[in-house]
Amino acid sequence: MLFNSVLYLVFLTVAVAGSWLLLRAGMLRILFLFLASCLFYMAWNPVFILLILGSTVIDFTLARLIASTAPERPGKRKALMLTSIGMNLTLLGYFKYLNFFAQNVASALTGLGLETHIPVWDIVLPVGISFYTFQTMSYTIDVYRREIPAEKSLLRFALFSTFFPQLVAGPIVRAHIFLPQLHAGPKLDRDRVSEGLYRIARGLLKKVVVADFLAVNLVDRVFSNPDVYSSTEILVGLYAYTMQIYCDFSGYTDVAVGSAALLGYTLPENFNRPYRATSVADFWRRWHITLSTWLRYYVFFPLGGSRGSVWRAHRNTFITFVLIGLWHGANWTFVLYGVVHALAVMINRVQHRHKPKAFTQQAQPWHQTLWKVVLTFHFVVFARILFRAPGLDEAWNLAGSLFTQGWGFARIDTLTWVILLGSFAIHFSPPDLTGRLHKAFVRLPAYAQGMVLALLGAAMSSVAETEVVPFIYFQF
Repeated sequence: MLFNSVLYLVFLTVAVAGSWLLLRAGMLRILFLFLASCLFYMAWNPVFILLILGSTVIDFTLARLIASTAPERPGKRKALMLTSIGMNLTLLGYFKYLNFFAQNVASALTGLGLETHIPVWDIVLPVGISFYTFQTMSYTIDVYRREIPAEKSLLRFALFSTFFPQLVAGPIVRAHIFLPQLHAGPKLDRDRVSEGLYRIARGLLKKVVVADFLAVNLVDRVFSNPDVYSSTEILVGLYAYTMQIYCDFSGYTDVAVGSAALLGYTLPENFNRPYRATSVADFWRRWHITLSTWLRYYVFFPLGGSRGSVWRAHRNTFITFVLIGLWHGANWTFVLYGVVHALAVMINRVQHRHKPKAFTQQAQPWHQTLWKVVLTFHFVVFARILFRAPGLDEAWNLAGSLFTQGWGFARIDTLTWVILLGSFAIHFSPPDLTGRLHKAFVRLPAYAQGMVLALLGAAMSSVAETEVVPFIYFQF
């Protein structure tokens, strides 16, 4: 059930109406939203709901056991926590990485002169598995660390792990953010409704008008057949893909945040104008914020973070970014994607350490940071080749095509230019400009908001592709 479909809008309308009719029904409202979330997920593959529910019950039980274990038995508490981590990583490893590792083991053995046959399993990747395994796993770790109490209600915890707005593509919501909201009860007022509608409309505009249009009319064509395009057209195609993936993923997040707001709940933000970043480290503070925060909190800091020697900090950075790459997919392109970002962040750290502390803390005028934004942006653009290409050979060939196929823009039509340049103009515009637009919509009376949404719907339908295009991050 895709967010950018009429079916989802009908589903959301029923879910919102039903949940508010049950406002004073206590746990019955939680049950209703849990069942709605299960129905939402089962629209893809009904069987895999058993996977989420099984993981939910196991992590709920393990967390309760951890909380009830006496402090003088730290070994047992740690064993229970490691059981949760092992279970979640085993699920993720089987469905997402088994064939990848098996094929690479077979290739390594063949390279050593050992003939072997390792079968390739026909494994269907459950949608959203990388998101919900990280979510429930972090809950158990937080209980082990005594940062949050163990949830006593299995039903509340089940809604936390299956909440449909963010179930299949994030944001990754930690328990200390969402479970207290389930205990306190939903909050809804006119401003929250307006905020929810605004975020949903903005997300659909990003997805339908920008991401899908650029994908179908330029990006997919360039990546599928780069030989027929000039080097400058391929470069524009990379710019277009950079904007496509941002509008696709942040558009999903906007719809998720807006849907949750209509239900009375708050989800964390996942993006903060990432292409305005002044360094690669800054980029990861702005892009997929909940993933980078999760890995920083549960991987980078436990490894030692930036404490100790420079080389130890580099090691921890390298491991974290390789995991970021692998999280996105079982392919060497993603591993290398993580490696190049790790190297860039290491360079940023070395440069930062050699600058006076007062200099690094003071705000700099925009004309002194512009070159940093341009450099960081183009690093991200060229690294996207690894993210989009199906294999290393295709990535290498596309990179080579940037220098060998001449100039010209004949295959890029006017509307594509308008949407591409317009989306970048909005992204790099002063935040106050879009902020005022947001506030203006919220202040409008309900009938005026309805008229604006109707006009936006008409605009989207005029440029929408004939088929609904899935969100990119569903594959992760």
